[in-house]
Amino acid sequence: MKTIRFFKKHAALAIICSALALTSCSSDDSKTDEGQGNNPTVIASVRVNTPSGRVFYLGAYDKFPATLDYKTMTEIGPGATIYSYGEHPYVWNGTASTLTKYNVSNDMKISSADALSLAGTGVSGTFGPPAFVSETEAYFFVLNDGKIIKFNPTTMTITETITVTPLPLSNDPAVKTSTYSSYVTSAKKIILPVGAVPTDYNKFPQYAQIAVFDIASKSVTYVKDTRMSMGYFTFAKGNDGTLYYRSSRETALSLDYSTVTGNPPTGGLLKVNPNGTFDPNFFVDLKAAINAHSVNVVPYVHGDKALAQYLDNTFTPPAKPADWYNAPTKYALVDLKTLKVEPFNSFVQYGTVYSVGTIDGVEYYGNIPTDNNNFKYRLLKQNGAADFEAISEALGGSLIFVGRLR
Repeated sequence: MKTIRFFKKHAALAIICSALALTSCSSDDSKTDEGQGNNPTVIASVRVNTPSGRVFYLGAYDKFPATLDYKTMTEIGPGATIYSYGEHPYVWNGTASTLTKYNVSNDMKISSADALSLAGTGVSGTFGPPAFVSETEAYFFVLNDGKIIKFNPTTMTITETITVTPLPLSNDPAVKTSTYSSYVTSAKKIILPVGAVPTDYNKFPQYAQIAVFDIASKSVTYVKDTRMSMGYFTFAKGNDGTLYYRSSRETALSLDYSTVTGNPPTGGLLKVNPNGTFDPNFFVDLKAAINAHSVNVVPYVHGDKALAQYLDNTFTPPAKPADWYNAPTKYALVDLKTLKVEPFNSFVQYGTVYSVGTIDGVEYYGNIPTDNNNFKYRLLKQNGAADFEAISEALGGSLIFVGRLR
């Protein structure tokens, strides 16, 4: 059986970019800022495996070409995490703790503009990319240290270090809660979903949790919901912009190797309001709807339909937890209103599929092909809940990020 794998935003780079787990690596996907220039520009980044290691390249275009050739792109180095805001691409180097801003000219030339170093801030551990609020205001969240670094993207200078209550259980090695992606909302809040990677499987948190940063008061609150067990540290994002707290592989695995019983569902889906609360009127148990052994991730919600990646009810956990991730998974679309379940086969021909960015409300995906007879890296555009269009072929490397600058 061919195994098709799907890694949503921010989980693809957990594999593709080592310690980072955000495919687009953008806190607010790719911004569309009307009126910021008369020359529309899209950018695309690819990762190429070379004898000396992985190298990342960035290209700019007035529209995506039929082929994306890294040889015509600008090299931006190894270990890069790419995202964009307004007129600029930004590249994060986690090893050096440096954020570099790039310029893109009207003739699509890319050049480095300025850099910001967090090396002297005293923050530690793995943390996600910044949340951009405006051209002059952005934040890095290092909640395991109880710190938020505010900086100015225009001048690329740190303007404030904010001390907040550390994320509970983030420094407990048996639980290891964490945040990664941050989402700026219309209510002037920045919301970060909380996930966990327990080493003691009996200690997986039996609640959903988000961290909510109030921009005005510069305070963080940690909000729980006991209708489901802990999910993932990135949201599933509806094509209408709705944020959904989704289930997690790590919690599903923990339950399979723990003695815990009577816990809240591990395959649920919650809706998160812009003000940083869970919608009390929305909860869907996708695991029950599918009659699955576990729901491992919800890649996206499109209209009223959620795509669920799951292990079916014939699955038996292997003796070694490390082998759990190798089990073949299936996919289904679940209608969130009627709970009707439909099979999903749209990605069979593409292999591993992962989100690389959002442009004008439309999601785009990259792939790592598994069929040697059709070994092509593609840029896929989502046109519907199960409708995807291959619009470009990436030559020599896999796609990492796409976005629109102006």
